[in-house]
Amino acid sequence: MTSVPDATVTAGGQRDQSPAAPGGLRRRFAGDPGATGEQRLAGLLRQLCGRVWLWPALLTLALTLYHSGVPVMWQDELATISVITRPTGAIWAMLHNVDAVHGAYYLSLHFWIKVFGDSPVSIRFPSALAMTVAAVCTALIGRRLFGFRAGVAAGLVFALLPTVARYGQETRSYALVVMTAALSLLMLLRALERPGPGRWALYTAVLALAGYFNLVSLAFLCGHALMVLLEYRRTRAKSLPACFTAAVLIAVVVLYPVIHYGSAQSTRQIGWIPRPTVPGLASIWPQILGSTSLAVVLLLFALLAWRRPERRAVLLVTALVLLPWLVIWTVSHGHVSYYLSKYLFFVLPAAAVLAGAGLATLRLRYLVPVMVALAAVVVPAQRAMHAPLSHANYLYPDALWFTPRDYRAAADLVAAGYRPGDGIVYGQGNSIWWETSVGVPYYLPKDKQPQELFVGRTAEQRNDLWFTFCADPAACLGDHPRLWLVAVDHPGNAFASVPAKQSAALREHYTVVERRTVSGLTVFLLDRKA
Repeated sequence: MTSVPDATVTAGGQRDQSPAAPGGLRRRFAGDPGATGEQRLAGLLRQLCGRVWLWPALLTLALTLYHSGVPVMWQDELATISVITRPTGAIWAMLHNVDAVHGAYYLSLHFWIKVFGDSPVSIRFPSALAMTVAAVCTALIGRRLFGFRAGVAAGLVFALLPTVARYGQETRSYALVVMTAALSLLMLLRALERPGPGRWALYTAVLALAGYFNLVSLAFLCGHALMVLLEYRRTRAKSLPACFTAAVLIAVVVLYPVIHYGSAQSTRQIGWIPRPTVPGLASIWPQILGSTSLAVVLLLFALLAWRRPERRAVLLVTALVLLPWLVIWTVSHGHVSYYLSKYLFFVLPAAAVLAGAGLATLRLRYLVPVMVALAAVVVPAQRAMHAPLSHANYLYPDALWFTPRDYRAAADLVAAGYRPGDGIVYGQGNSIWWETSVGVPYYLPKDKQPQELFVGRTAEQRNDLWFTFCADPAACLGDHPRLWLVAVDHPGNAFASVPAKQSAALREHYTVVERRTVSGLTVFLLDRKA
């Protein structure tokens, strides 16, 4: 695939200047040998500020780090915390039973927290970095296909997407999936422009990495295949389809362990995802982008892209957005459904490139106000994404079907009234998925951790995500003078969110002396009966 020339004429009649080749970049950075240190630094800064990726990267990093510790960890993030704080061997053993598809992420974050700790800001920082790298790749892809101005616009559109900020603060693998999707497309473009063993090897490695972070994301290969096919028809270079096929096959071989265990575990892990409906073909896009109004605006920008002379490139990027979406929609009518917005985030870089290509057709005097207006459009969604209980709404902007659980507020109540010797019981309501017994201890200070009761075998002992209750609650109750009971969804009844045998044991020996309610949780204090 040929590179975009240094000067491209947009549909609006404006010349779009692309930066010089990397060799020229090195020469300019070297500077004049006779210049002073200050002059060289000033020149370096000027050149850096002209990089197509710089401002998208800075904006993405700023929006993903902004208040990154404010949103309360929600259930999926708490599952991550439960796993990554275990010994390496225990994580490996668990992956043979459940969550093999997230194994690479768990192990990566496990070693990360050994160095940087497990505070909310620390464990979310890798996601922020991944989204920043994705912004860089998006800008570079836009420049390669449509010129410098389109690259900057694509990178800035990507940075402004509410879901980029939201999942750039999520302690899950989705940001890394977006990063590897963008990086794989960039590596493919490089391989098609100047084929060689090194470039195809890099592409193969990124494909495998993408699969280890999320197998579903490899649906983008249908778009890549179309790109290779069209380039082969243009050049008749037989090596292109052969190298692409070899790259995919090698990646599949490397991915065999996660394919094997992931397919066996799929029904348990994602069997709850409903099959898509015809209305779901379009309704999922506001969830992917994080805003209904933004989905409409980006559609208009995408239509503008068809004014460009590079129709072939526009067609390819459109296919990169739409083909994987349609493939996943179709496959999800089978045994297992994958049709969930967060499994489709890997299309975000291509969507941003398409929107950037459309924006770049505008004259500069119109482009700047339009970008400012776009930023204004996303402000409500951006504010919502950074709110304290925002992470629970994984289907935003759709309404949430449950009350968000404020584990941090519940922990604050327990910590404020804690006394040495206290015990604690976590009522999970009708589902252990709420991870109450992980969320509250995570936010409690290390020196104010009441002893948890009614646990038979821990999740780590079971090599699983969840624990089991002890068979005889009365024997497991102990003789604590006071107990805390953190209940889910039962503010009026201290014992309704625990199983019947636990409830009977608690009623016999304890009485409720205090009750405080926070979002989705009620914290009861129980005194032992005389």
